[in-house]
Amino acid sequence: MTGIRVLLEIASERPDALEMHSAAVEGESEAERQAADLLSDVGGAGIELDQNCTPIPMFLDVGASPGADFIDSVQPLHPELAPVSRTMILPAEISRERLDDLRGNPNVSIWPNSPLTLFSAHEAMDSARSDGGVDCRPFRDAVDLAVLRDLLGTDMLWDSGYRGQSIVVGILDEGVNGDEYPVIGGFARPGAFVQPGAAAITSHGSMCAADVLVAAPAARLYDYPFLGIPNSGGALQMFQAVLNQWNIDGTPQITNNSYGFAGVPDPAQAPNHEIHDINHPLHRKVREVVSAGVACFFAAGNCGQNCPSGRCHPSGIGPGVSIHASNSLEEVITVAAVNSRHERIGYSSQGPGMFEPQKPDVASYSHFFGNFGPGRPAGTAASAFDNGTSAATPVAAGVGAALLSANPGLTPAELKLLLMDTAIDIGRSVGWDADHGRGVVNAAAAFSSMRGRLPLVG
Repeated sequence: MTGIRVLLEIASERPDALEMHSAAVEGESEAERQAADLLSDVGGAGIELDQNCTPIPMFLDVGASPGADFIDSVQPLHPELAPVSRTMILPAEISRERLDDLRGNPNVSIWPNSPLTLFSAHEAMDSARSDGGVDCRPFRDAVDLAVLRDLLGTDMLWDSGYRGQSIVVGILDEGVNGDEYPVIGGFARPGAFVQPGAAAITSHGSMCAADVLVAAPAARLYDYPFLGIPNSGGALQMFQAVLNQWNIDGTPQITNNSYGFAGVPDPAQAPNHEIHDINHPLHRKVREVVSAGVACFFAAGNCGQNCPSGRCHPSGIGPGVSIHASNSLEEVITVAAVNSRHERIGYSSQGPGMFEPQKPDVASYSHFFGNFGPGRPAGTAASAFDNGTSAATPVAAGVGAALLSANPGLTPAELKLLLMDTAIDIGRSVGWDADHGRGVVNAAAAFSSMRGRLPLVG
């Protein structure tokens, strides 16, 4: 069938939703049984299940915020409680005729299942040159890890014994190489081609893994290779896996998300597209995860006006339109990119954000030899150096992991505020600006501030 890829949200109250989802991901037959059960309520004619047909429970209603009952129910200290899902999401392909029919069903909502792209920048770029404090192609020389760690001030945390130990960072990406990087778990859909830890060392996810370890070398990693299905439904499944794992043991404490959309569709043609509708299931699931206690770092994007990525559509380039979808949610930590000279890298997307205006939140470092580069694990096969807001974001996430190893009681909101309040302000005006947020993350300044206000581990 040639149809339209969508996410069907079907009313179905389930008090055992987490248990059901865990059972579904253990075997294809159980996933198919649950999907068929959902379709029986609406009629399956004209609907073809996606290759990822595992139903995904939704706990946050449209227009609602997570309440105390939801937050308590997904805390590892309260295993006797279980959140009640109100609806279930089913990825599917549907004919246009059936689509029109389902739109009249009050128990069904239809959402886009849109393709996502990685925010690396080694693909074709515009040929603008560095000028006026902006670094564009041909970019300034990359730096090694010693320079980056000195800029971040990691020695202050490390000398005090905080290197990210006991912290797990989830990498939501195309997969991580577990031979080189400390992958201790993750998630794979039934029958998935990409398994946790099995990606090539040249993968985008391996770059992100290396970059988390810049500031947090003792952190461990979960691999969530959603870009095997590079769309909103794939990301939604991985965030549900994060929530499942958090419910078991309180990990991962951080997720890294270096992907997003590269254009802005016409709102008249796609009013409930992920970029325009904050109630899209993907955004609600991200907010569920943050509310549970997981800090989510998102890349600002590579569609800045000076030298945007070649993947960017003109509709999504420049201030006000280049930070959108989940990357612009108020609850997440949105990261722009600078080089080692504190110049904004010209492809780094610029605020205001399309959901929360004051985006990005902070900037972080890109263009260094981490996974890629001479003598690095991936060599120079795919890229001369780690790049994009894709690289800047896990560097910031690694700083967050090191800080959490000192004080694991920090909530996502407290961690975000700490990073923002102690960032190095490099803008032309004091405070937040659309290019750098509140400034460049600094591990030493954040640790000094935290040490003066909050109890530390050890």
